[in-house]
Amino acid sequence: MKHISAVLLILLVSTVLGAQDIGEAGALRHSYQFDKALNIYEKLLNENPADSAALSGYALAENGKALTSYAAGLRILASKRVLRKDFFLYYSHLADKSWDTEGNIWPEDSQKRYFARRNAAGDYDIVYTEPVNDTLWSAPEPFCKEAVSSGNEIFPMVSPDGRRLYFSSDGLFGMGGYDLFVAAWDKTKKAWGNVQNMGFPFSSTSDDLLFCDTEDGRFSLFASNRDCGKDSVVIYVIGQETPVWTAVPREKVEQAARLGSGDSPDAYSFVRRSHGVRPDIVFEDSEEEFDFTFKIGSAGVLLEDATLPSGIVYQIQLFVLASRPAIKQLKGISPVLPHRQRSGKTLYAAGVFRSYAEAEQALLQVRKAGFPSAFIIAFEDGSSIALSKARQKESSVKVITEEFHIVK
Repeated sequence: MKHISAVLLILLVSTVLGAQDIGEAGALRHSYQFDKALNIYEKLLNENPADSAALSGYALAENGKALTSYAAGLRILASKRVLRKDFFLYYSHLADKSWDTEGNIWPEDSQKRYFARRNAAGDYDIVYTEPVNDTLWSAPEPFCKEAVSSGNEIFPMVSPDGRRLYFSSDGLFGMGGYDLFVAAWDKTKKAWGNVQNMGFPFSSTSDDLLFCDTEDGRFSLFASNRDCGKDSVVIYVIGQETPVWTAVPREKVEQAARLGSGDSPDAYSFVRRSHGVRPDIVFEDSEEEFDFTFKIGSAGVLLEDATLPSGIVYQIQLFVLASRPAIKQLKGISPVLPHRQRSGKTLYAAGVFRSYAEAEQALLQVRKAGFPSAFIIAFEDGSSIALSKARQKESSVKVITEEFHIVK
């Protein structure tokens, strides 16, 4: 009995110390000390390679280190601190009563409407709908496959020229909390794509929300809680000129993240708008489509004929079998897709992930569910490719586009 008590005490002490290390690493990451945070995460992963908090924190710290290598020179013209719950009402260049209570804007004259909608897993996805006739709208569909993650995508906002769609996500390649992203409209394909993190300091280690351009071409706005409590945000106003990107010394990253209060406070007039009512839209019945959101529940789901989306996709290999597995063998994992092999056997792989970081986080859950030998594999346009090649090609890692002038 004394021996058992000693073992339990050791486990308890180890757990407490591990939690303290995670907390310390998280605080370091939040203050942009990524190298110090990575050292702690590496120590924790050496002790326990399946530590979910350490795996997640490590990925965020690595992302942050990459994203903060360069910074956009932002001149803050004006700012206003408001409560987070309805901060979007202070984007006063937009029409009164155009926002619903969930933070979706409903323009009266739009031929295509974008909004955030909860999926089966309870997270938000950005979908779009367009008119079929005078009384019917199309069934909502994801606005862009590249912008679907295992997290939340919210606050879609199309630029006045229709060339860019801005949104926030806590599931795509970012450094923690919600990051700001932009998708580009491809005139040839007539589709959104080339989704990119907007980079530092638009994105930070805090929550960064709702980037928006004014129609007169003068200002852009976005909100962040980097300089206030989590129940509030500061709305920042900048000019719409193309920012100049410069390399940032590691010791000056935290300083670069502080945006200040603005040197032209009268440049933008903050007026609180009122909530509107979501339009009574009638949607077409959607075709039966499987939800590709990765999850582990009471029963797994095996897809027989599903095809992988185009572009870079990661999956988690579970096993290779000569016969179809029983549902109980999936251990609650969904979705699982089959890949026929030349040998006649079938490789079964879980999930459909657009980033390696997402797949890495899901891998831990898969191993805990009973697949200790599971590992990540990659595909491009449906064909298997080397994992290292996929990571090099991963489009979401690219932060700085050809539109930005880089000063070395």
